[in-house]
Amino acid sequence: MNTRLRNNLTRIIIAVAVFAYVGYMGWQQLPRFDFWVIMSFFLLYGFWAIATELWIYQDPDDFVTEDSDQKSYLYLQLSFIAALFFATIDFVEIHVTRVIVWEPYVIYIGFILFLISCYVRWSGFRSIGKYFNPRVAVYQYHKLIVEGAYRRIRHPLYLGSFISFIAIPMVFNSWGAMLIIVCLTVPALIYRIRIEEEFMIKQLGEDYENYQKVTRKMIPGIW
Repeated sequence: MNTRLRNNLTRIIIAVAVFAYVGYMGWQQLPRFDFWVIMSFFLLYGFWAIATELWIYQDPDDFVTEDSDQKSYLYLQLSFIAALFFATIDFVEIHVTRVIVWEPYVIYIGFILFLISCYVRWSGFRSIGKYFNPRVAVYQYHKLIVEGAYRRIRHPLYLGSFISFIAIPMVFNSWGAMLIIVCLTVPALIYRIRIEEEFMIKQLGEDYENYQKVTRKMIPGIW
């Protein structure tokens, strides 16, 4: 077992332990509808995380030769964690921006969007294969992927992430969390895309510039 897989499995085990504790406390304290929303989301989220690590992600064959992440991954993760934390607290306890009259429909829509985001990301992972890296990086024998999910847009994985960013505040009916997503996470995502595109032009030159001419960044036909 390589170091990446071992570390990620350790995080998953910790997350499962936290999930079990939250489930136990939630069963005792939360209304049954709220409890099942929380449990359903964490089960779905956990299954996706495990599936990504064990069945979707592929270890690269080559070494990374250069990266230029510029803390974009950190900004993206921190802003998303802040939104997820607020959404959870808002849903189960403080109810500051939870609009009860919109339930359960907004929650169901959120779950549907999250499932769509999983499919979009799965399609992106399947297309990019061993060239995926959470950092902005290139491998020793890097190949520009222009097939599958990358045929019309350059960042299908970010599209999937964006859909999940929108879905999660809806799952928890937290419009304060949606505001955090819009004001912090979406700008962090746009910043990361800009960093990545500048880096790819530097590394792949004319090939990537020609690819840009026939594709959109993230939304087919729009942007």
